Order: sequence, then structure tokens, then C-alpha cells
Amino acid sequence: MTEADELKVAQHLLAQGMPAKAQPILWKLYQFGNPSTRLDAGLSLFAALDQVSQNDLLLQIAEQCIATANALGRKDIHAFLLTQNAIFLFRKLSGVLYQEQNLKLAAKAFRWIDFSLEADKVEYAALGEERTRLEKEIAALEAGALAELKSIHDHYPQGKILMGLAEISSSRFIYDLGLLMNGGRWKSKIMNIYSVRRWNLDKLIGYNRRARRKLQNSFRDAIDLYRRALGEFRADNNNSDAAHAAYAIALKYAITFRFSKAKKYLNLSRNLGNAETDRNLFIYIEELEKRIKDRYRHPHNYVEEFGLDLPKALRGQTRGHV
Repeated sequence: MTEADELKVAQHLLAQGMPAKAQPILWKLYQFGNPSTRLDAGLSLFAALDQVSQNDLLLQIAEQCIATANALGRKDIHAFLLTQNAIFLFRKLSGVLYQEQNLKLAAKAFRWIDFSLEADKVEYAALGEERTRLEKEIAALEAGALAELKSIHDHYPQGKILMGLAEISSSRFIYDLGLLMNGGRWKSKIMNIYSVRRWNLDKLIGYNRRARRKLQNSFRDAIDLYRRALGEFRADNNNSDAAHAAYAIALKYAITFRFSKAKKYLNLSRNLGNAETDRNLFIYIEELEKRIKDRYRHPHNYVEEFGLDLPKALRGQTRGHV
């Protein structure tokens, strides 16, 4: 069986929802295939590996594939990989921020001891340096992808690159929600009240004017990039990817309580998608539709979901005494 045939078998297994069976074939091609095959196998591994637990491995694959795409002169793939690398780095950055905020909040909770150990203080400083380094690296990857996008004219690769850039802006919005919040025990509780979140009053309580402007810009950039990606996919007559882009827009509107706009794009996603070939997407659509309909009876707790409330180590110590 040729490398091309093996790759088709692995991709078919992925399409059938069997990533575990596809992985051995993809790893073999990624390690021992010719450069073009290694690149294609690496791209397929993005879908075969777990996006959370194997993020570090995905970063390694992305970096190697970036070098391969550059050597092969594949500008479209190279730009796409820059965005994927930035997305993987954002996941790492979110973990760094969570560790940093935990140390900071613990110090605030026990003001009489500040950082309980010198090691905590050293760790906090190191995490700050790591966070700054990752932020700069992500910004550089984003700028590189945007620059290369100008020389790419085919609709489908433009759509994929724009989707990646949109995910970066969306990740930045969620990241900044945690980084820029001027909260604490009392503010977190008030911000977590549904009526406060529903009318976006949490932004007035927990964020200063500069932070609110930055959040607005990140959200607006994400929506604009998703819409551009949607337009490129539709111009390419790729309804499946267009449906996923429409769903992504609906989800972003839903988590910011813009429910009428969310419904509009959910309907568009349903109309563009195919219930047979896009089964998982239709499951997500139905779940989001139910969540929107049930938003008053069982409001979704986005504050805790995004880790904007107090860390778990402190919740048990504070909530019972309020």
C-alpha cells in the first residue's frame, strides 16, 4: 500500500470517529514518510489527538510542520499552521494565567502572610515572565499569519486561516476576562449573579474602562474574523465549514447574552449543515438551542466555567462565611 493510500485509510478512520485506530498509521507516516506526506499526516494528527491533554505534543507537531510547509513553499498551509500554533500556545498561556492567579488570590486571601513561602513568590515571578513570553510569541504568530493571508487568494484556505485567527481573538477575549478583572471575594459573588451577567453589568463592576475597551475589541475582532471566514467558505461552496463558522458565531453571541443574534446564526448553521455528515455539529446546535431556551430557569454559569470566580482551593473557605 502506498503512503497516499495509507493516508486515505487514516483519514477515513478519522471521519468515522475512530481516532485511536488512525493514530498508528498517522504516526508512521509522520515519522517516516516523504516531506509532503509528513506534512499531511501532521495536519491529520491535529484531529486525531486530544486537544487538552496532548496540547504540548500538538505544539511540537505544529512547530515541525511549520518548518516543513515553509521548506515546501506551501504558503497557505504555513499560514494556517501559524494560527494553529498560536491556538495551542493560548491553551498553555491559559494554564500559566490560572496558576498565577491562584497564587495571587491566595496571597490576597491571607494578607497577614502575603506569599506564604519564598518559593511561591519566586514561582509567581517566573509565571509572570512566562506569560509575557507566550503573549509575545502568540502576537508574532498572529501577525505572521495575517501578513501571509494577503498573498493567498483561494477561498477555502483563506477561510481556514481566518477561522484560526478568529479562534485566537476569541481565546484572547476569554483570557483577558481573567487577566483584566479587578475582582476578589465580594466582586466575584456579585458578578456571578445571573441578572448582573445578563445585562453585562459585571463588566462595569469588575473591569475598568481600559479593560472594557480591550474586551470589546477582542470580541469584535473575533466576530469579524468568523464572519469573513463564513463568507469565504460560502464563496467556495463549502457548506460544512460555513455551518461550523456560523455555529462558532452563535456560540460567542450566546456566552455574551446576545441571544437574538445567537439564534440567527444557529438557524444559519442548521440550514447550511448536513444532518448526516455534520452529526456532531447538529448535536452542538441542539444543545445550544436548549441552553438558550432554558436560560432563565437554569442560567449557565459562565463565570465559573471560564475560571473567573475564586479558585477551588479558596471557594470552600470563603463561601460559607458570607
